[in-house]
Formats: sequence, structure tokens, C-alpha cells
Amino acid sequence: MEAFDLAVGLRPVGAGELAARETGAVMLPALGYDYVPGFLAGSLALDQAGEAARALDIGYFADGPLRRGISQGTRATMRDGLTLPSPRRHRRRLVEGRTASRVRDFSVHGRRRKAFLGSGTEVLFLPGTFPALEDITVYNGWFPEFSRPLSLLSAVANTATRLPGGRALTGLLTRPLLLGPPGGPDAALRAQIPSYVVAVASSGVPGSAPLAEVHLEGPNPYSLTGKLMAWAAEHLSTRPALAPGVIGPTEAFGPDTLRRACAEVGLRTV
Repeated sequence: MEAFDLAVGLRPVGAGELAARETGAVMLPALGYDYVPGFLAGSLALDQAGEAARALDIGYFADGPLRRGISQGTRATMRDGLTLPSPRRHRRRLVEGRTASRVRDFSVHGRRRKAFLGSGTEVLFLPGTFPALEDITVYNGWFPEFSRPLSLLSAVANTATRLPGGRALTGLLTRPLLLGPPGGPDAALRAQIPSYVVAVASSGVPGSAPLAEVHLEGPNPYSLTGKLMAWAAEHLSTRPALAPGVIGPTEAFGPDTLRRACAEVGLRTV
């Protein structure tokens, strides 16, 4: 029988999580560029917005020659993710949406850039820190000019998977997403591609102005991931997390410690 965590909207709790809670162990899923910056930016925006905040939108971006700056593994993950659902929090419930089914504009360096619906662990764990939140949505803005076409491609690919022989057809449709140089970016190329994350807190009322908006800039997504994982491993080797179980970084370290850690690895507000 499946257990559920009511704090995050009936999120299924697996056997591994139950064991971690019982033993006092801690598990920190996706502790890197995906999705620590969203936790930090989102927490800062919600703190600034105050009690009126009910909705949070988070956009992940990266500047520079990104088409050459992502690995084959990342390309494969993005391709496969088009036919997997992306969770979001809506009206205090965890719901699944078609990846790229929603497109939103964010301000990045003073310019509007589009991003499409993607996955993020913020929807699972941030409500534990901010229980008044009703809606949380995470967006991917790596290729803003392709957000609308990717939304259409996602719709076609998801329809194709339900047809006889649909998997092969879907593979053919999404194959262009795999095109690119082999391997991953070297240090010189990574240095040209900083990460950028935006969090917008609002009342959730359609058409209302944002209550607060926070922008973070930091090292390249791959470099940032390595630095954050190294920091967390060293930190947890000398002091326990604040809570056991499968938890988010804010719950594990506390907002102040997380903020200092992000500053140490070069992730700062702009």
C-alpha cells in the first residue's frame, strides 16, 4: 500500500523515503543547478512578497553558446522528457501536465524570454516551508526561441506515442534534439555559459502584477552542480541535516545556510 505525504499535496512516499525517515538518514534529490537555484530564488521572492503570495513561477535559463554547451546526456534527457509528464502544484494539489504544454515570459537581463513547462523538485518541497502557496510552476528557458515550437512538438510526440508503432515515430520526430557535438563542454566553453534563474511570486490572480521578483546568476550549470554537490557532501559529513528523510535543500540546511552556501559557490542575486 502506498503512503502519502500530506504536506506536499498527497505526494507518494516510497519505501526508500520511509526507511530514510526511520533511520534518520537524509536524501537530497536533484541537488545541483537542477534545482537548488529555484529553491533559493523562490524562497527569497516569497519572503519579499509576504503573506499575500499564493503563486510562484520559476524559470531556468543559461546564457552564451548553449547549443554547443550541453552534453549528449542532457540532450537525451531533454528529448525523453518531452513525452514524460511535468508535475506542478495547482490549487494546493500536485498535478501532472504535458511537458512544454505551457509557455511563459520572464525578464532576463532586462529582456523578455520565453520558457516552457518543465519538471522541478520545488513543487514537491517548497510547500513544506511556505504552506500558503497554492501554485508552483517550473519552466525551462534554455532555448527561448524554440519554446513555442517545442510545445507543438511535445503535443505531436505525446499523441504519436499512443499510436501503433508510436514509439518509433516519436523517436524519429524528436531525433533533431539529439544533434550536437559529442561529449560535454570543456572548461573554456563552460566559462562562457553562466546560469540564470528567475522566481516570480504573485497573488495568483490572473493579470495581477508580481509581488516580488528575484534574479540569480551563477556559474555554468554543470560547474554549479559539481560545486553544490561537493559543498553538501562536505557539510553533511560534519553536521547532520535539520530533518531526516527525502527532503529539499531548504529543509535540509535551513534558508540562511543555503543562502551562504550558494554565495560561496558563486550563485548570487543580480
